[in-house]
Amino acid sequence: MSAEEETEEDIEEEDGEIKLAEHTPAPPTERIWMDVYLDQDGRLAKHDWCLDTGIIKNQGGEVAKPKGFYITILNKMKYILEKDLGHTRGSPKISQAQISLILKDLDKVDGFYDKWWRTESSQLEAFITVVQHRRPDLSKRFIIDAVTRTLNG
Repeated sequence: MSAEEETEEDIEEEDGEIKLAEHTPAPPTERIWMDVYLDQDGRLAKHDWCLDTGIIKNQGGEVAKPKGFYITILNKMKYILEKDLGHTRGSPKISQAQISLILKDLDKVDGFYDKWWRTESSQLEAFITVVQHRRPDLSKRFIIDAVTRTLNG
């Protein structure tokens, strides 16, 4: 794949560094009819799919967040725990090493930052699982609160 074809659509690791690669959409005549939203009956649209991987493009409106968004959330969680804001006094803090381990775990989740097919809600579920794997003492509610605070600024 040439440098011109690299975009933020897919993440591949080569030689220890993260390279961004583009999905190759099927020609317009090859698009497939599918539901736009899983929770709404009767709405169909033609969807692109990747010729290389066979992954169907998400057209549901929810778009995956970039890595920087999750770095911001983890730093906000670190700040909240350091300042005892909305959390029990004397709770264990999040170290920079734990943040790095969580980010490495997120990088290992298949297609975590892939905007082609990943939704924000599926990212959030995986994020909660990864954070609680490293820090089982942090509640789901606390993590969601940190995400909400990040979204609200």
